[in-house]
Amino acid sequence: MRIEKIILSIGAILVGLFVAGIAFYIYQTTRTISPGSIQTITINKPTPTPGPQIPLSIDTPIDESVVSSQIVAMSGKTDPTATLIVTTDTTDTVVTPASTGAFSLTLTLSSGENRIILTSVLPNGQETQKVLTVNVTTENF
Repeated sequence: MRIEKIILSIGAILVGLFVAGIAFYIYQTTRTISPGSIQTITINKPTPTPGPQIPLSIDTPIDESVVSSQIVAMSGKTDPTATLIVTTDTTDTVVTPASTGAFSLTLTLSSGENRIILTSVLPNGQETQKVLTVNVTTENF
């Protein structure tokens, strides 16, 4: 007798859910929405705010320049607290700028096109990078 009551209760719950589901389906399919109650929603994409940029300027050599000597002097300015990493095709050089942020170094480049990557890194890990291309040729123009 007890099991019969449990089975009958479960059956009644399932039938009730089925009837409620059909009633909800009929309600949703027959419902009409007036055009005046429809609102347009506009979603704007958030724009990330860039953090403060580390100043990094290169005075010499000029990007895309052609030089006749494989030894090139490089100078510029960055944040005084930053560490400057200069990467060429053959070497990596770490430079500490002066208290004014000025830096200078001498690079030995190979003949042809040389890509120089300057990375200025602050103590907190923030970094700025610039890429220069310098062509070394021994031909006279």
